[in-house]
Amino acid sequence: MTALGDFNARSGQRLNLQTKAEAVYVEVRRLILEGILEPGATLSQEALATRLGISVTPLREGLRRLESDGLIELRAHRTMAVPLLTRTDLHDLYAVRRQLDPFAAGAAAKNATDEQIAAIVAAVTVRTAPGLHTELVANRAFHRAIYTAAGNRVLTDILDRLWNRSDRYRLIVLRDHVSQSTALREHAEIAAAIQSRDARRGARLMDAHVQGTLRMVEGLGYGLQ
Repeated sequence: MTALGDFNARSGQRLNLQTKAEAVYVEVRRLILEGILEPGATLSQEALATRLGISVTPLREGLRRLESDGLIELRAHRTMAVPLLTRTDLHDLYAVRRQLDPFAAGAAAKNATDEQIAAIVAAVTVRTAPGLHTELVANRAFHRAIYTAAGNRVLTDILDRLWNRSDRYRLIVLRDHVSQSTALREHAEIAAAIQSRDARRGARLMDAHVQGTLRMVEGLGYGLQ
């Protein structure tokens, strides 16, 4: 079982966000996505609650949300485990994204307001502080701007859940600067298509982008089982 001494909560302070359950979700998600809690790591819920300075009840509420996102598994004996990264899960996630992301890009080209298009274009060139987590947030912000501009709340909800499950795989690409440069160029092309209201081109470019990311993840293969 991974020792709790192997990581620290941010700034070593007790969590203090909207609710304790929300704080658990944010902090443990950060630890997973930053690789501090690696795939396969296990922790006891009691030890984690002590480390975060909360009781077990709000801890479990936050962990259940993480479980629904596919970021952890709750096992017997009050144990939390970080799932392994598998090729099967990767292909399942991206098979669905290939259907929905192009649809979102095409819908955004048709339905977006001028302000929403400006937000998509701005998200391409946003500058973030160095670090995998901040780059992950910036990448997600670009795609989230497209989902919002599509004007379909059900679609946005589904894609948000897919992103929660696939963020750990996306980190594999973010570790490779060549692959990341390719992704940024593709973002710019997608944004330009949406800005010109070319739904067909936007959808096609998005499909190629999703396929390309899948190939990059598989090609780099860090930690895939």
